[in-house]
Amino acid sequence: MHTLMLDTGSSTGLHFYERGLNELVSVSGLGTTRLEDRRFIDISGNESRVPVWNLNHLTISGIRFNNIEIVPFKPWGLSIGNQKPVNEVMGLGLFHDRRFMVDFRKNRLWPTYTPSVSDIDKPYRWSSYPTEKTKSGLLITAIVGGIKLKLLLDTATSHSMLFADRLPSDTLFSGCKTVEPEASDQDCRATTFSLKDNQGTSRNEFAIVISGNRPKGLDFDGILGMNVMRDHLVIIDIPGDIFSLSDQQGR
Repeated sequence: MHTLMLDTGSSTGLHFYERGLNELVSVSGLGTTRLEDRRFIDISGNESRVPVWNLNHLTISGIRFNNIEIVPFKPWGLSIGNQKPVNEVMGLGLFHDRRFMVDFRKNRLWPTYTPSVSDIDKPYRWSSYPTEKTKSGLLITAIVGGIKLKLLLDTATSHSMLFADRLPSDTLFSGCKTVEPEASDQDCRATTFSLKDNQGTSRNEFAIVISGNRPKGLDFDGILGMNVMRDHLVIIDIPGDIFSLSDQQGR
């Protein structure tokens, strides 16, 4: 039994603890192939090399997934209070050939979403944003002070984040309570960014500013976190390069 957390900030398919990983890759009939070790860099700049396997197919909760990469699970990243993930992870790579939907209000996931046969999304108004696929995952364009920044779509990060050195020199900052009411204003700095959808409509959001420079090897300027997606439905269309966000109430 594996309890998996959805983490779109990982471009890999699955992250399993070593014991479970070894058991899975030894199962005959999954078309398992050992790949070259891969270099990973997290948002803190920590670098590691991990072994990688490819599974030709795998069935999860009765749904077949194809061409899945799996790596050992190691907690990573940057968080307030130094709390890092402990659950095994299903990453964006699991859905590389799919359009899927998540209801973050009810914590429900539809691994395959087909608009023509689904009425779940009908009561809502939707905003759609173009995405760009990179080695890190899906990037969405944000704007700060007229400057375009690339943010990594990350469902495992509670707050959006921006690297300080990627911001315009005249950026205005506020205290940490802006993004985390229980924090002290001195715990962090925050600022606003905007997202513009395919219809030209903008929405403003807050982000924590990460002090210092963006670590070398990263191809994004910050994180689009759960403060944007919480209390919404989202549709992530990986082949179509579209991220769609519902309104909160519906019609």
